[in-house]
Amino acid sequence: MAYSAVGYNDFALNGIKQLVSSLPEGQYKKKCPECYHTREKHQQDRSLSLKIDGDGVQYFCHHCNVSGGWMYKETINLDFPDTTPKSIKIPASSNSDVTAYLKSRHISDDVIKKHTVQGTYSFNGTSLPAVGFPYRDGDNIVAIKWRSAGEHKYYSQENVCQDFFNMDSYVSGNDVLVVEGEIDVLSWLSCDLPDNCTVVSIPNGAPAKVKDGKVDPREDKKFQYIWRAKKKLETANRILLCCDNDAPGNALKDEIIRRIGNTDKIWLVDLEEFKDASEALEKKGEGFLLDAFDDALPLPTVGLYSVDDFTDEYIELYEEGQIRGASTGITSLDKFIQVVPGQMTVVTGFPSSGKSDLIDQICINLARSEGWKTVFCSFEKPPSLHLAQLAQKLVDAPFFEGPSTRMTREKRDYALEWCRDHFLFMDHSLDGPCDIDGILEVAAKAVWRMGSRILVIDPYNFIELPSHERETDAITKMLTKVQKFCKKTSIHCFFVAHPSKISPDRRSERKVVCTGHDISGSASWFSKSDIGLTVWRHPTDQEPPEAHVWKVRWSWIGNNGFCKLGFNRVTGRWSDNEHETRDESYWEL
Repeated sequence: MAYSAVGYNDFALNGIKQLVSSLPEGQYKKKCPECYHTREKHQQDRSLSLKIDGDGVQYFCHHCNVSGGWMYKETINLDFPDTTPKSIKIPASSNSDVTAYLKSRHISDDVIKKHTVQGTYSFNGTSLPAVGFPYRDGDNIVAIKWRSAGEHKYYSQENVCQDFFNMDSYVSGNDVLVVEGEIDVLSWLSCDLPDNCTVVSIPNGAPAKVKDGKVDPREDKKFQYIWRAKKKLETANRILLCCDNDAPGNALKDEIIRRIGNTDKIWLVDLEEFKDASEALEKKGEGFLLDAFDDALPLPTVGLYSVDDFTDEYIELYEEGQIRGASTGITSLDKFIQVVPGQMTVVTGFPSSGKSDLIDQICINLARSEGWKTVFCSFEKPPSLHLAQLAQKLVDAPFFEGPSTRMTREKRDYALEWCRDHFLFMDHSLDGPCDIDGILEVAAKAVWRMGSRILVIDPYNFIELPSHERETDAITKMLTKVQKFCKKTSIHCFFVAHPSKISPDRRSERKVVCTGHDISGSASWFSKSDIGLTVWRHPTDQEPPEAHVWKVRWSWIGNNGFCKLGFNRVTGRWSDNEHETRDESYWEL
């Protein structure tokens, strides 16, 4: 039994250690110190499963997915666990109550025998007949999810279920039918599906937190099973989605599509009024499920849509209105812009004006407030130095020795763990991608792996353009690719581009604020951007720095104008400034 902390943070781990200190050996359900205080609803739910025995402690939260443990006689391991858990030995057993329960749900004998284990299991100290769903890695069972076989539903796990259930039976080139629960897998397998179809279930249900009809980004870490199955899913003939017919199920479907990408491989299975395959099988029988499978429809062909493809969104716009984006975390700037998934913000300004620092600050703020994760493509900074700069902003103390008090080692380590959960970095020091196709390919992997919601490309002039094309045409094509990628993955891209040299007559002005029209290479920097932002800072900080918004494509996001900001030269931290903001929606740029 090897335990390690997954999804670790100090607060959760310390809280769990306090719980354990007062408990004897056994299995318990408790409030999770990681998530109960952050929930809008059901704060009192006992979602944390604890197993305490003579060897140590194992824990798993069914709400936020935090998991791990420790051995009593070993040092706690705070690193992410080995991706291959130790195998579990399950004695052959049968239970007539469990068999009867499964047959009552129209599960066939062959499926019961092949895909389940049976017996009794202790749920919160009560032993009940239970069906176990074995998660396999080859011939080894690496985890088991137990479910009570009766009217009342109780769940527990042995080891953490990290992968799709039944993905071990996948054969390259098969269709993959994705459902939301293990019982649904058994229901589909009890039907006469084509031999080239593999039915799999997500390991821990749909996300509990659904925000504006979408997965709450704080639950992104629950989707690691998609990344772990990436190579197999890429070889699949089709990926058919049959998620539960409710809000979490719809959010799950949308998130899977976002991560994989809207490809011709993805098809949707419609179970009409039924919540899931299990209910449909019980009430309508095998024929209904097979017809639903045969009637599956592909996602709309990219670039060609019917009115039916947008009907739900159309009605939602009427009923709910247009949803604004997320806050930048700087109140004065929020008056003019919001950060909206699927859009591109072009950021410009003269060298050393603080463009990169401001974007870093916004990314930190979004991680704190929304749980959004960022992948950085920063050509001018090695990742280690960039990480140090992010740490400074996060804890508001300098990373390096100097006249100001340096951050403590405790704060250094806290920042490291926090950044590990929220940031990924592309490294271009050796053979990293330097053309836009390579950058977007890596960014797509960040969406698969981590659910990244923000892409930062900083700056443009390091990107290799095709030598046979005019610069203007190449930039236009590059920005079009970025736009399409943003829409496809619902990611927001901050794209940094330096302005061209300013003419001598303009340099003579007291203050020059460049716009998208001043960026070298192409007018597309202005026309293709959804938001245009210029960062201006006085060389000696005699005046407060300013953020100038020179384009907002959609009025529901904001409008043109500028605001003064606060800036800490020691830590690089940006914040609000006491000075007033100015609405300049009349600008004609």
